[in-house]
Amino acid sequence: IVMAGGPFVNLLIAFVIFGGIFATYGNPAERHESMVLSYVAGCVVPVAEDGRQCKPDDQVAPAKAAGLEKGDRLLTVDGRKITSWTMLTDHIRDNANDKITLTYERDGQVHTTTTNTTVAARPDLNDPSKTVQVGFLGVSPTIGAPVTGGPIYTLEVMGGLAKQSAQALVKLPVSVYKVGLAIVGVEKRDPNGPVSIVGGGRIAGETVSAEGFPVKEKALSLLLLIAGFNFFIGILNLVPLPPLDGGRIAGALYEAVRRGLARLFGRPDPGYWDEAKIMPLVYGIALTLMLMGVVLIVGDLVVPISTT
Repeated sequence: IVMAGGPFVNLLIAFVIFGGIFATYGNPAERHESMVLSYVAGCVVPVAEDGRQCKPDDQVAPAKAAGLEKGDRLLTVDGRKITSWTMLTDHIRDNANDKITLTYERDGQVHTTTTNTTVAARPDLNDPSKTVQVGFLGVSPTIGAPVTGGPIYTLEVMGGLAKQSAQALVKLPVSVYKVGLAIVGVEKRDPNGPVSIVGGGRIAGETVSAEGFPVKEKALSLLLLIAGFNFFIGILNLVPLPPLDGGRIAGALYEAVRRGLARLFGRPDPGYWDEAKIMPLVYGIALTLMLMGVVLIVGDLVVPISTT
């Protein structure tokens, strides 16, 4: 799954796989969203109880109170044309419990309705594991086909993944520590936490052997898994710390800057930088990476993450 040859080879593999999928099948993580409503909530249900039936004492959802129905096509919100579901969601969340006016199309006829959104606890868009108090209307869009795109689109998606990977790397020591706690039974394994190559192999095996899962979807999942592993390994290897490749790149850049400054000020060539001075740091980082790898492998054997 992970090819030798440095981080840029890993990133190239990820780019080729992602690009091929996005250009043909589309991006499964991003789908076209229609302004046609696929769902109108009947009541305001606490986020921890999502999916349950409405009870007599539940607050009526603002969308229901406004007369909206499944199949209505939303057109404008407070006089502004709705250009995307994200735009509408942001407007509703920022609206708190103020008045909101919507125009919509039903059976070829345009209607206008006015209601008040209500404040409710909903998942944080930046961190779904947290909840925030925001404006709530109670509608969902019709989800269409995956968004397709070419090389530029692929680079944009990979740019977003790079940002997420950087955030994950910052939290990696804490995440691995939590895996250690799960190994000894102190807490449950986070299904969205890091895995080793052992865990990745298990997930791939479960995907391939899953019954009732179309072959096309199995192949897509495996390709995305391979691309994701290569991408993360590439990003990890670019971290400017020895003994990673990023550390070597940083050292080469340091030498180039030092020699450039020497030439600029007419000083003698300082020569090569003595890497032996940072060998204790190299050993420390290498040992830390090895220990984290061992913890993840043990975690994937003792408390594995399962897709079933």
